[in-house]
Amino acid sequence: MVFRRALPLLLATPALAQAPPSLLVLGTGATETPVARIAQAFTARTGRAIRTETGNGGQVAARLRTGEAVDVVLNAAPALDGLIRDGFALADSRQEMGRMRLALGIRRGQPLPDMRDEAELAAILRAAPSIGLSDGAAGATSGRHVMALLDRLGVTTPRRPFPRGLAAVQAVARGEVALVITQASEILAEPGAVLVAPLPESAQLITPYVAAVASRAADPEGARAFIAFAASEGAAMFRAVGFQVV
Repeated sequence: MVFRRALPLLLATPALAQAPPSLLVLGTGATETPVARIAQAFTARTGRAIRTETGNGGQVAARLRTGEAVDVVLNAAPALDGLIRDGFALADSRQEMGRMRLALGIRRGQPLPDMRDEAELAAILRAAPSIGLSDGAAGATSGRHVMALLDRLGVTTPRRPFPRGLAAVQAVARGEVALVITQASEILAEPGAVLVAPLPESAQLITPYVAAVASRAADPEGARAFIAFAASEGAAMFRAVGFQVV
């Protein structure tokens, strides 16, 4: 008799036993490490599960433009603002997370070269047997800039493009590529690589990274809560990997 009374109650209230679905946060390689840490902290604070996925800037934008449903998107400001303009992200949710610089990285244990100006940078690049970078042709923000920089400096060293900057850094750590130019946060994320220095100002690209709620978000309010948390308590996690938080 007790079982018969309890069963209708259980069938009538299934939502009480179900956790809300995880939020999907889609970002770029430059934001991968801090976003993963922020996601863990957000889940610990709220109990809400976060699923993170990563691509280069072009890949992230393309996924939204082809109709994929995500909750939060992070990308370089020009790409993110294009998504807002075209209706794929919500303008009133736009929040800058921080600004990132490009840097030179080498394999841990190698001698650190001097790189105080553009002339020394050019000499390092010309002497290297290979240069790793993210694939600008696939839409990577840093890769497009690095390709143009190498052309301007007259550097003919073989170039090894990778789908993401972190993959290029990992190749350097394995000894497959001599050095890498990519976002500083991607170099700092790989223990087997060392950040030599940010690029000189004349060669530098400073990229603001921005978060927004995607237009097809399954949970827009949950997405807004995550962005607010990332911009406040998560700011220290962005700073820890080289972001300038303004």
